[in-house]
Amino acid sequence: MSNTTEKCLVLKQSEINALKKLIMYIKFSCKEAESLLYAGSPLINNIFDKLLEIDDFKAESKYFYKQENVTNEQFIRKKIQKDQDETLNKADEKLILELFKACLHPFSSSKDV
Repeated sequence: MSNTTEKCLVLKQSEINALKKLIMYIKFSCKEAESLLYAGSPLINNIFDKLLEIDDFKAESKYFYKQENVTNEQFIRKKIQKDQDETLNKADEKLILELFKACLHPFSSSKDV
């Protein structure tokens, strides 16, 4: 089994919407610190980007996600802080910044964090 072999999948617009909502829930609503594993996953971020490309509302969605979202930024920061408070293995600032950016995807950051 190869990780580089692309597969085709046919989705209805309602299924695209459902998957996008699921990813957004994991990133910006789920309060469990363990969800950071998925919220910051490059694979899940790639899936989200591919969903945007086939979305009937592609242009509108891309415009929306290019915007800053301070509420989501604050949520991600709190979730990362909660994770750091609960773990014995503290991450350095560089790793925390990378995680923050990955979790915030597809939104832009309001500043250079």
